[in-house]
Amino acid sequence: MRYLGIETSEDTSSVALAIDGEVVAEDIFNSRQVLCDELVPRILVLCGDTLALDGIAVSSGPGSFTGLRIGVATAKALCHVLRVPLQPVPTQHVYALCAAPCAAGPERLIGVIQRARVGHCYAGLYSVGDGVTDCAPLRVRDCAPVRLVAYAEAFDIVAGACVLTGNGLEAVAEADERLTGLPRARPPADTPRASAVLALARYPEAFDFDRLAAVKPTYLQPSQAERTHGVEVE
Repeated sequence: MRYLGIETSEDTSSVALAIDGEVVAEDIFNSRQVLCDELVPRILVLCGDTLALDGIAVSSGPGSFTGLRIGVATAKALCHVLRVPLQPVPTQHVYALCAAPCAAGPERLIGVIQRARVGHCYAGLYSVGDGVTDCAPLRVRDCAPVRLVAYAEAFDIVAGACVLTGNGLEAVAEADERLTGLPRARPPADTPRASAVLALARYPEAFDFDRLAAVKPTYLQPSQAERTHGVEVE
């Protein structure tokens, strides 16, 4: 079984290929301002021109509005053409799984803080522990599901974390010194990866057009066009 993972929620994007449950290749690249041009060519290099796949998993947000839109739209188009199932995976779960090796204990608490609009961030708290089946060796559980909050509210959400991660952490810590002393994930564990998207995916048994059509990015806030011009973007 061959599965493709796509992570485009931030400026560092990645695609990964898993065969029979093992990630055999991953391509990580700086995607700022080049994602639309580079994503599909990198997928073709990774998977081969025939694109023989049994399913695709995609990081579904929150995160960069443009990045998520390109990643999810690409995944949906490929699934429609190949008639394979698509599994959206919450981006903060991906962050938490990537950061878990930096935390100690059997059930690791990971706080995730991502950039949002000015003065705000996406914040959530997650437990990463052992799974219950062979096909789910790791699981991520919501302790405080992701919310769009002002900087001053983030600490109350992530205060119990063993480790903090996310591309909004520096900005929020500058505004709230309570976050300064909490441990942080070290590179490369502080970046969401397509391999983690694959590790968290649970695929439907078969292609279903209605299910595919219903997949949308999780933005948690209106886009700039919606805020400034009243344009509705799905």
